[in-house]
Amino acid sequence: MNNTTDIERDPDFLDREEKDLIESMNAAIDAGELKPSSARARAEREAFWKRAVADSEKRKAVTLRLQARDIDRLKALARRKGLPYQTFIASVLHQLANGDLVEAGHGSVDKQ
Repeated sequence: MNNTTDIERDPDFLDREEKDLIESMNAAIDAGELKPSSARARAEREAFWKRAVADSEKRKAVTLRLQARDIDRLKALARRKGLPYQTFIASVLHQLANGDLVEAGHGSVDKQ
């Protein structure tokens, strides 16, 4: 079974990089290197995003100035975890604020 996308049928709004990504993903699926998520995993992911949307109403927007190098590293870490980078950064800050994430060799952040 060939899942390879026919480029001529792809929407015009996809650029060459996006079309290449689709082709490589389909090739990996065809080769058995990737497989679709289980129904349970999809349901868990959907529940996670529904909670995230509900929680977003309780959030405040902030503006941070970070070094470009740090942002690139955070984006790479987020990609490895399969998360949008802003969600990943918010998660790391949340864990730090709750004392669940600490600097190596140091104790947890005091909760007030």
